[in-house]
Amino acid sequence: MCFPYRVKLARLSCVAFLLLGPASLAGNNADWVNPLVGTDSTFEFSQGNTYPAVAAPHGMTFWTPRTGDHTGWIYQYGATRLRGFQATHQPSPWMGDYGQFSLMPFLEGAPLPISSAYSHEEESAHPYEYRVRLADFDIGVAMTSTTRCGVFRIDYPDAQPCRILLDVCEAGEVEVDASTRTVRGTARTNQGGVEGDFGCRFVADFDCPIELVDDSHKGNARRTCVLRLRPSDGRSVTLKIGTSFISHDQAATNLRREVGASNYDQVRSRSRDAWNNRLACIQIEGATPHQCVTFYSCLYRFFLFPRILHEVDDNGATVHYSPYSGRVEPGEMYADNGFWDTFRAVYPLLSLIDPDLNASIIRGWINAYREGGWFPKWASPGYRDCMIGTHVESLIADALSKGIDDFDVDTALAGCLRDATVVGDKLGVGRRGLAPYLELGYVPCDEVGEATARTLEFAYDDWCVAQVALATGRDQAAAALLRRAQNYRNVFDSRVGFMRGRLRDGSWREPFAADEWGGPFTEGSAWHYSWSVLHDVPGLIGLMGGDHAFIDKLDAMLDADPTFGIGHYGREIHEMTEMVAGGMGQYAHGNQPVHHVLYLYSFAGAPWKGADPIRRVVDELYGPGPDGYCGDEDNGQMSAWYLFSTLGFYPVCPGEPGYVIGSPRFERATIRLPEKKTLVLETPNVSDANRYVTGVELNGLPLSRSWIEHDELAAGGRLRFAVADQPDKAYGQRPDARPFERSEDNARR
Repeated sequence: MCFPYRVKLARLSCVAFLLLGPASLAGNNADWVNPLVGTDSTFEFSQGNTYPAVAAPHGMTFWTPRTGDHTGWIYQYGATRLRGFQATHQPSPWMGDYGQFSLMPFLEGAPLPISSAYSHEEESAHPYEYRVRLADFDIGVAMTSTTRCGVFRIDYPDAQPCRILLDVCEAGEVEVDASTRTVRGTARTNQGGVEGDFGCRFVADFDCPIELVDDSHKGNARRTCVLRLRPSDGRSVTLKIGTSFISHDQAATNLRREVGASNYDQVRSRSRDAWNNRLACIQIEGATPHQCVTFYSCLYRFFLFPRILHEVDDNGATVHYSPYSGRVEPGEMYADNGFWDTFRAVYPLLSLIDPDLNASIIRGWINAYREGGWFPKWASPGYRDCMIGTHVESLIADALSKGIDDFDVDTALAGCLRDATVVGDKLGVGRRGLAPYLELGYVPCDEVGEATARTLEFAYDDWCVAQVALATGRDQAAAALLRRAQNYRNVFDSRVGFMRGRLRDGSWREPFAADEWGGPFTEGSAWHYSWSVLHDVPGLIGLMGGDHAFIDKLDAMLDADPTFGIGHYGREIHEMTEMVAGGMGQYAHGNQPVHHVLYLYSFAGAPWKGADPIRRVVDELYGPGPDGYCGDEDNGQMSAWYLFSTLGFYPVCPGEPGYVIGSPRFERATIRLPEKKTLVLETPNVSDANRYVTGVELNGLPLSRSWIEHDELAAGGRLRFAVADQPDKAYGQRPDARPFERSEDNARR
């Protein structure tokens, strides 16, 4: 097991569901979801780094219980006290929150700061609702949501003085209008990446008389307020909150449009329906209850990010407050995505199940380029200086390769070429190290940190830009970029058999240790980055000495002791700890650079060798409880890997319209595709032992290769896997059966 102590966490909010058969929840996939998966995380050890988000799919504002500070680890499963209920826009504790504000019901006389004990036995978490009893006050709190609004039902003890605290979390102001039972506020806290008069505006409407009882900030900008509430029945209060990044009037419009006169139960019901409809895109059969909870909890996480940042004004126009220009702009906008993570599997899965949404999101990133001059590398909500590479290029290349082009392709190419050819003029944009990369063909590690990782990711990004250029008829630009995409060869040292740091003078960085983290690499070592040639795996196989040597190297990674050197980090970072806990040698599934690696056996003609480690990750490193992930969940990427891998295929190279076949986990899965098409995946005798794919049929015809085209899946139909408890070593062995080999008239670029 990834975490031997998982058995200690026996109490799950979804324990009732685990006692039911999968058929008993058919059509109600939202009730399989446990939003507490991944919440037992700390700075030192991540088991997801999630919080229980009550939100609409891709909602603009999420709502969560808060056990900690206003940012960082908002909710920690092991905490014993709740400190509020927060409107949050946090994509990750490492990135922090922005535009957040919170509320906390309590009774008169409670000591400051306000908090209450609670227990998981009196807590219920779903995507569409969170409920809990605040034990110190005997107050019941329930909250539900729409895309831009939240609705609370608060049940106070009978005949008790009801109070509620509203807090804009360090920066902002609130105003109380007792005559209209309304609170208006602006939450301005952010961690960067914003321009202009940025803030989350909110309007809170109470269904009972309110009175301001805290006037300690009288005459100044008020950042908190305490209200006395007078429920008409002496007990129950309903609170409706609309949010907007544009204005208070727009927040009121959002509240009127999305909630209006609806009561709590009606909003909750619509939210549950929205999640059931969204999660119905994949229906699995033959899974255990634990597997159902794990699968649909991952699918829920997949549908949370990126966050919608656009709104619909009173004239029906789609507009957004741009964190890039500091103005209200037309069109779509999204936020909260780390492309270094999500390009790998999130967007490829979206391209299959919802290509229209995929195109909308890309239009949003193109608007970011128009408004700020660059594509973001990490959008939270605007430019943030985090991670390496410029992977919006991958999103665009992948979409175009799959026939998704409902966006301004020419402007998309302009943004891609700017990333590939122009040195960034501000933090959070462009490719750090681009100038020496263009000069030398690699990023020198004596001049730029994490240089070898940058070289490898720049080479893949160059390949992606080339695909966009080819799609727009820019063949000359594409040819130059395809040559640059071979720069990965410049940081491979055949003497040690790994990618490694290289100095400006051409010499290799000394000393070399394959397990040293950092230095020339980002959150990993040579063991992790030596496989980072997504766009030319056959070329990498050649560098490593051919099929047998390549397979031996993959085996060695899984068999090695999980040692690590702390490198430039100077301490053991959580990703190192998580690699050791995973128990799979130097394979570190808790971080994204290796997510494609187990599928590389297929490129060397031995797809059967990937079955055991893929199945081990699926079964041991994911689970249905608060310790359910083996690292940062990261905006849906960790979840998307699980979803793809349990279905039986994975997008090793986004931008290449194909998927490598792995080891399906369920007897049957039905994917709901656009235009009322369905794709049925069948593995009739799959089991713990029967994990080796020995053959594949597509619509009754044999598929004589270890990969499948995107168009073949997107057309719908029936994909049937034959599996056995022993491998058929001839399956996928021939060179013409390997990914992504095609006939001459459809040659691999």
